Amino acid sequence: MRVVADTGPLVAAANRRDRAHHLAVALVTEIGPDLLVPLPVVVEVDQLLRARVGPHSARSFLAAMVGGEHTLVFPTAGIMRTAAAIDARYADLDLGITDATVMTFADREALPVLTFDFEDFRAAPPPGGFWRLVGDEERYLRAVMRDTEE
Repeated sequence: MRVVADTGPLVAAANRRDRAHHLAVALVTEIGPDLLVPLPVVVEVDQLLRARVGPHSARSFLAAMVGGEHTLVFPTAGIMRTAAAIDARYADLDLGITDATVMTFADREALPVLTFDFEDFRAAPPPGGFWRLVGDEERYLRAVMRDTEE
């Protein structure tokens, strides 16, 4: 099953210190090449990994992307226009172009989303009513709480 990736799970999978690391690794590994990663997500993951973990982690992520572990998808001008419109429509959420691009890809292809950003995805639903999310919020919270107790 193809799934559109948001930034959070990819950063968590690459960052061993992230409280959701184990869950993220399991989800990202399970989906594998069927994980569609929009270019804005790649850029955001690269920046966050360099800032939080270091350049080696960012380079490992980029090597995995270009090596085909996941599928890189490029937004067209139309996708970017729609994403910008979503960002403007939900200006009070300050989604940003990355989340809006994930939403646009998922909506256009009727695909589920791998995200840990449950609040924004609940607050900015697609025209059809709600997002199909991989890795529900309860599972995420259990994983995060378990990792803080260990």
